Amino acid sequence: MLIYIALLTSVMTLVINGLVTMSKSYTDLRLSKNITTSATSALSRMVYEIRQAQSIDTVQSTFVTNPGQLTLNTTPVSGIPTTVRFYVQNGLLRVMTGGIDEGQITLSGTTVTNLIFNQIQNSISKAVKITLTLQSTIGSKTKTETFYATAVLRNIY
Repeated sequence: MLIYIALLTSVMTLVINGLVTMSKSYTDLRLSKNITTSATSALSRMVYEIRQAQSIDTVQSTFVTNPGQLTLNTTPVSGIPTTVRFYVQNGLLRVMTGGIDEGQITLSGTTVTNLIFNQIQNSISKAVKITLTLQSTIGSKTKTETFYATAVLRNIY
């Protein structure tokens, strides 16, 4: 009888350990998904807008500091010149087009902890290097990742 109780206890311990490990793995997966989704959305939009821009509004932009702000001068399909601005507010990356706030481009569960824009310029072209650090927390578990992207303005090179 004691052998059966010991065997049952061992099996139950293994099952519980397996469930705890699976729960931790699932949390890690959700954290990675939140960060990756936000990074993909934010960097795709910023790179697209930089490539479409005619110039950078250096007066309205903040370079080499956190949180950075990037304001681009662009002409959409309508032909009316406008600006596109990327900025951080309450830990969320937001975009404003022509003075109208389009909303956040990162998930609510993901916080922007670092956003730095660097202007790269030579005699032929202009580019913007983006450094974006995102953090996501679920329960007591937190994950932070940094992403980099560089985009060249169109009609410059």
